[in-house]
Amino acid sequence: MIIPNYWMRSSAGTARSSACLLVPSISGSPPTLTRQPARLDARGGAMRTIDSFAAAVHRKRRERGLTLGEVAAKAGYSASYLSKLLHGHRALLPAVVHDLDTALAAEGELDKIAAEQRGDSHAVTRPVQLPPAATEFVGREEQLQAMDHALITQGRPGATVTIVIEGGFWVGKTALAVHWASSVQARFPGGCLFADLRGLAPGAPAEPEEVLNGFLAALGVSAAELGTSSLQTRIARYRSLLAERPAVVILDNVVDYRQAEWLLPGGGSVVVATSRERQSGLLARTGGTAIELPPLPAGQAIELLGCRAGEARVRASAAAVELVVEQCGCLPMTILIAAEHLQRHRETTLDELAGRLGSDKTRLDLFTSSDPAVNIHGVVDVSYLALPAMARRVFRYLGVGPANVVGVESVAVLTELDLDRAREALRLLAEAHLVEPLADGRYRISHLLRAYAHQRALVEERLCEVERAHDRALRWYAATAWNANNTLIPSWADSGITPENLAGVEPMSFKEGGFEAAMAWCEREVATALQVARSARTYGAKDVLWLLPTAFLPYFVLTRSWNTWLVAAHDGLAAARAAGSDAGVARSLEALGWVEHELGRTDDGIAHLEEALRRHDELGDDRSRAWTAYGLGLAYASRDRLAEALELHELADRLFAGSAVKVGAAVNRAALADVCDHLGFADKAMEYALDALNRAQMFTAKAVLGMAHQRIGVLLSRHGHHRTALKHFDEALVVRGGNWQRWGVAETMVCRAEALQQLGLAEQALEAYSGGLRLLEKIGHPRALAVQARLAALESQLHADAEFGA
Repeated sequence: MIIPNYWMRSSAGTARSSACLLVPSISGSPPTLTRQPARLDARGGAMRTIDSFAAAVHRKRRERGLTLGEVAAKAGYSASYLSKLLHGHRALLPAVVHDLDTALAAEGELDKIAAEQRGDSHAVTRPVQLPPAATEFVGREEQLQAMDHALITQGRPGATVTIVIEGGFWVGKTALAVHWASSVQARFPGGCLFADLRGLAPGAPAEPEEVLNGFLAALGVSAAELGTSSLQTRIARYRSLLAERPAVVILDNVVDYRQAEWLLPGGGSVVVATSRERQSGLLARTGGTAIELPPLPAGQAIELLGCRAGEARVRASAAAVELVVEQCGCLPMTILIAAEHLQRHRETTLDELAGRLGSDKTRLDLFTSSDPAVNIHGVVDVSYLALPAMARRVFRYLGVGPANVVGVESVAVLTELDLDRAREALRLLAEAHLVEPLADGRYRISHLLRAYAHQRALVEERLCEVERAHDRALRWYAATAWNANNTLIPSWADSGITPENLAGVEPMSFKEGGFEAAMAWCEREVATALQVARSARTYGAKDVLWLLPTAFLPYFVLTRSWNTWLVAAHDGLAAARAAGSDAGVARSLEALGWVEHELGRTDDGIAHLEEALRRHDELGDDRSRAWTAYGLGLAYASRDRLAEALELHELADRLFAGSAVKVGAAVNRAALADVCDHLGFADKAMEYALDALNRAQMFTAKAVLGMAHQRIGVLLSRHGHHRTALKHFDEALVVRGGNWQRWGVAETMVCRAEALQQLGLAEQALEAYSGGLRLLEKIGHPRALAVQARLAALESQLHADAEFGA
């Protein structure tokens, strides 16, 4: 890395050094540099001679086989400037001398000679106060590059480069600062100064005046001078010394700008500050660069664990290692503590350690110690106790809430605050690095901090209030999920949410945002909602635990998120059986049967759908019965049980009409069209397809309209009307453009490719097949293999045709 010398060059003055003379040797060998007395020229001025510093420079360059121009270029100066310096036309500034010393690898010899020649031998003092660097330093390439970039771009004449590293506890802020400073400090003639300001640490923060005195003493200022100088004089002296000999100054664990103000050097130096809190004031006043330091990526966290605990041991238990670093929050310190535990207790397996860290009761035990440096309670206490009362309460409730990823709305429900106060509390927690803000506007709390918050809540909150808050959040997620999914497919089913279930909770409504807002909420919250249903413990909201997974069935049907769908169905079924809910079992079987059919496990799917249909019939739930009949009809049709499929779709048609579920009627008519066509009733099939299209055009949601165009296109193509079919496929692609419709887009592209191939447009068909295959592979659809085979066959055909034509 090349460090600019802007601040070094700009301060070059016109002071003269001692006069010296180039004297040829008697033997005829190259001239040598010797000290000569100054002589007066005719005008009475001192004739300049080359001094001992210049002699040393020439000696060092000859040892290394360098010309004067090459030395200048290596040090970052012009040859003309260097020549003037050596002949006394420029002052021997410490920064310039240090650059030459570094370029010639003189190991401080030039620094010392120049200091003695200037008569300021005290300036030779070059403190390097860096604490020992970590023996294992992993990753952080992005942050190191950002710090290098700041050093280059902020290094303007007279400017101080300021870098502020912000991050949570034990994330490695100090280690990063020390590692980077170690790599660049040799370029700074003033060395490196380091002070722990104890901003968020047990005990009182460090007094800036005491730190200033320590820095001055390290820079060679005598105790007598320190004792007699005023504070402002000492600050000026400190900055003057560092202006002459720029240094790297590390201010670790800063409270705020006021604590750091006196310790900020003048131009030419670099300040690296670290803090667990946002340092807006410091950054605003210095124009510095903020480096946000997150936990390590999982791969680098595993690498760090392997460095300390043994790579062979880590490789032998890959699955357990992933759990260990996840439960450690991928924080360097927690990982090193875990590694030390493994080294000390060789009999402990990684699986055992993962189990211990995975338990809410024992997760923090490993990080609890009499040593305050490795005691998580003492470390987090300082941040927690510095919060306002409202933010502390919100933090405690995050420990007992059912989710570790939360939005403002869910936090407001959990804590019974209004949205503005919930938003402000989350902002304060984010600034204290106790929660992590996400790109979608939500916040995540780590496993360790959640365990700490949970312990705080058990001590500081009433148990009955904790249980009420937990159940309140469960009900809110369930009710909001039902609102969202019944917006995706209106009147999908009776939600099962009653005033008793709501218990005063007001769920989100999607009346204004409509389909798009509901789909966005589902995409953002589905994983969290399922985690809530799976991990929650409740006595008062047992039905919610099955209502929540089954509520997302419309979302799964539209997006074809098979893996999540399958997990949700199994979780819902287990929760429904545990709660003894017949309705819950029926709906969960319906969801399970649908996804099994979609994944190609059609026989299992049919069995579950048949049982669900029977249970819905017994319960008298015609709306759920209609959807189950529709799904079972699709499964029968895929097994060529067409007569049974027709019977089921006709049953669904009557039930949808009776329950006024318009969307259900539209999609079921499209399915009836397909079955009738396979049975040879072409006219009836087209009648059903056109009716489905007419019905779909009445909805603002475009999912059903895309499906209707798709169905008509398939029927037309099947009967040889390929060009007309292409128009419907194109219409389907227009309305299937959303990210959540990737499966629908892939389906339409494959059908379009088949029609193009039938028309003899092989190149266009190849492009359509390729696009559909990419999407199917992206979403993991089992149909990808079949499409891949068709694509390969078409490519072979095109290749053969090309060879035959040639």
